[in-house]
Amino acid sequence: MTQNTIILIGGGNMGGAMATRWQATHKLHVVEHDEARRAALAAEGIACHATLAEAPPATTYILAIKPQQFAGFANELSTIFAGDAPLLISIMAGIPLADLTAVSPNAVRVMPNLAALIGESMSVLCAPDLDAPARAKAEQLFAAIGAVAWVAEEEQLHAVTGISGSGPAYVFALMEALETAAVKQGLSPELSRKLVNATLRGSALLADASVDGPATLRQQVTSKGGTTEAALQVFTKNGLAGTVNQAVEAAVMRSKELAKK
Repeated sequence: MTQNTIILIGGGNMGGAMATRWQATHKLHVVEHDEARRAALAAEGIACHATLAEAPPATTYILAIKPQQFAGFANELSTIFAGDAPLLISIMAGIPLADLTAVSPNAVRVMPNLAALIGESMSVLCAPDLDAPARAKAEQLFAAIGAVAWVAEEEQLHAVTGISGSGPAYVFALMEALETAAVKQGLSPELSRKLVNATLRGSALLADASVDGPATLRQQVTSKGGTTEAALQVFTKNGLAGTVNQAVEAAVMRSKELAKK
């Protein structure tokens, strides 16, 4: 095997985001069937291949494909490994560790998110039986695209999926709604977007830097009888907390359904 070479299987949205961050610091090769995606990644200086057979041997293989594509690649990888046990990392939802370890005993499941594009992903890893050097290698890879955390039980990845895996979409939905509301109040689309982006970015950075939790920070912004209180009362009346909880539960349930297929 070529030491420290990474084969990333799948160059879609998440795969491409990770490849962009890793290509400057690792010997990276991407396997991607789609010609247009290969061309886009190759334009960034990333070595690309149409098939796994064209890629060189490696010490780390990362699966960034759709779950339904796993079976085909699993058979091919088992043939390539032929007794070797490289680090096998999967970001696929629903494919359990038991299926991954059947291909390589050194397997890790990871749930990153799309903020990997700018090195701000939240990636949660799970590999209860992995040895310390392999754990360190997996953590180092994902620390390069943002924050990392580990869970001890694979079942917890369903909840992780519902919070940080799908979470960026929830935030974008809120931003979209705020932009629409700002335009309805007479602001230009350009100013509306600037206000919303800066407000959410500043709020997230403040929450990250503060020792206080979001409830305390919310109270600090909310003056008795003021504009913020008036807005928050509408959220409470319309069941914001309950809606968010239902949304997360729906994502978690779907993650569990995918694991059974």
